Amino acid sequence: MALIREDMMTEEIKTPIWFWAAGILAVLWNGLGVGAYIQQALMSAAQFAALTEIEQQLIASQPFWHSAAFPVAVLSGFLGSIFLLLKKRLAVRMFLLSLIAVTAQFLGYFILDGYMDYISSQGWVMPVLIPIVAVILLLYSSAMERKGLLR
Repeated sequence: MALIREDMMTEEIKTPIWFWAAGILAVLWNGLGVGAYIQQALMSAAQFAALTEIEQQLIASQPFWHSAAFPVAVLSGFLGSIFLLLKKRLAVRMFLLSLIAVTAQFLGYFILDGYMDYISSQGWVMPVLIPIVAVILLLYSSAMERKGLLR
């Protein structure tokens, strides 16, 4: 009777280099989001006064649910990126939570008074790019989970 080692029975899936590259890019992207949130949360009175009038009104008039969506979106996205690099399935759940919070945040922008005026003057790049990246990260992590790269 031949003995079969347990480690020979499980097929190891080699992690491709692009997986690590995507994970590092995700950490950098979401790290920028965390930085933007911290910058806004710790804004001094002088920094607030330096904002345009419309930016001041938008920040001051945000309802709680809208203000809460920003840190939830960036922190869950950042954690999802870390879990992705650690090859944990929890990455998918964190990216899903991030996408839900991003959706709440950006839908909120469209119903809040004054945001459309602000966005018209600032451009549409980030309001379009952020939800797209959130969707891509969720789809990517889901695909990696299906391929067996996340445990």
